[in-house]
Amino acid sequence: MMVVLSIQQPWHSIGTQMRDYREFGRFSKYVWGNKLKTLNWLLLNRDTLYREVMDAIMSKDDLALMDAFLKVDGLGLAKAGFCCQLVAGRVGCIDVHNLRRLNIAPSVLNLSKKVKPETRKKKIEAYVQACKKRRTSWLWDSWCNLIAKKDPKRWVDGDHVSMVHYDYLVEGQ
Repeated sequence: MMVVLSIQQPWHSIGTQMRDYREFGRFSKYVWGNKLKTLNWLLLNRDTLYREVMDAIMSKDDLALMDAFLKVDGLGLAKAGFCCQLVAGRVGCIDVHNLRRLNIAPSVLNLSKKVKPETRKKKIEAYVQACKKRRTSWLWDSWCNLIAKKDPKRWVDGDHVSMVHYDYLVEGQ
């Protein structure tokens, strides 16, 4: 849910949102519209998602890992990549910040739910290759450093930004 709550939100607000979500669940003031739709999907499909994700991790199949997260109603390539990064330290998140600073065409993120299976596979492969070209760890570290530099009054450094990912997941702080 942390990934879902982070959609088009400043990173510093996610701790508050996670605390509210942990306390109120589907009745959280931050879970509405598409985020509620995604939560409902997760609640109905979590066992299948877990199995697919674990199978992909065990087989080290990044395409299958992305494919599993892309089945989640409401996740696109960037957020599915973020899930891969958080859960397995694989693939990565090429969000709007990364598109701009890495000079990647925004079309890399376009993936309609209605495309043909072969087109879908090619789009996922292109996204995974864009991440591999930069390395997952570099994408993570450089994004955290970027966020820290954008708001130095809030963040000590990139390590601080990275650390709060864990805090948000574990404690909702």
